[in-house]
Amino acid sequence: MKSKRKKKRMSPGLIATLAICGVVVLCLAWMALTANTVKLMRATVTVEQLPPAFEGLKLLYVSDIDLMGNGSAARAGTLFKELEALSPDMLILGGDYNAHSLPRILNRDTALNAEDLRLRQSFFYYIKDFAAPLGKYALAAPEDGEDLYGLLDECGFKLLNDSRHKLERGDDALWLVGVNQNSQNIRKGGQLFRSGECVIAVADSPDCFPILNTVEAADGGRWVDLCLAGHTHGGQIILLNRSLLTLSTLERQYRYGWTRETGVPMLTTSGLGCEGVGLRFGTQAEAWLITLTAGVE
Repeated sequence: MKSKRKKKRMSPGLIATLAICGVVVLCLAWMALTANTVKLMRATVTVEQLPPAFEGLKLLYVSDIDLMGNGSAARAGTLFKELEALSPDMLILGGDYNAHSLPRILNRDTALNAEDLRLRQSFFYYIKDFAAPLGKYALAAPEDGEDLYGLLDECGFKLLNDSRHKLERGDDALWLVGVNQNSQNIRKGGQLFRSGECVIAVADSPDCFPILNTVEAADGGRWVDLCLAGHTHGGQIILLNRSLLTLSTLERQYRYGWTRETGVPMLTTSGLGCEGVGLRFGTQAEAWLITLTAGVE
């Protein structure tokens, strides 16, 4: 008689280990997919001082491009080609054009190298011909460096850093300004405007939100009517309502989304790219198409 062979069975411990590994792989794949799936966010925002000629103005706001790795510039360029089909009146980029891989961050190798500069140049060449009737504007974050300025000019972008740009339609005008976290510069900026003028401020980080809300215009009263900021990535990876990124107290407070203080609508976007690793959890990659309207909500 033939003896029956006993089938080998996996131990419960091995089964549990394989199951956990499978869950981890699926989770990482989902996080990578989330990081690479860009959601178009739309908002109609009431700006009380908006001049009549700018009613319905559409601005496309994208921050934290965070180019990292081969193909990232081409992918970002392709995305902006799709966004161009939305026919925005103006394009605003909020800074942070390069990101560093986790090994570089751990090694504190955060200076821009030749590859970083190549990726950034390629990206701006991709979007050089982006059509925006009222102009293309870009903020340079501190980590972007001043060597970015020449590239922006070459590709038809106006630099926002501590500068103001007047947009005109007929007899009406609104202002676009870039602000940093220097409270003294913000106070000086406020003195350049009167409270009846319409001013859109673009900041690298929401750290400056409280200052913008307290600094007055030359004739008293507020001088900013809309503020846009990025840098936080919305936290990028959120566990138990806490971000794995290192954020300041104010960046945690204004981590993501819209808020309105002293009548001023303020947005912190979660941005387009990622820091360290191309993964997101509890946040999303996004671009904002914002339509402006006048009146009081």
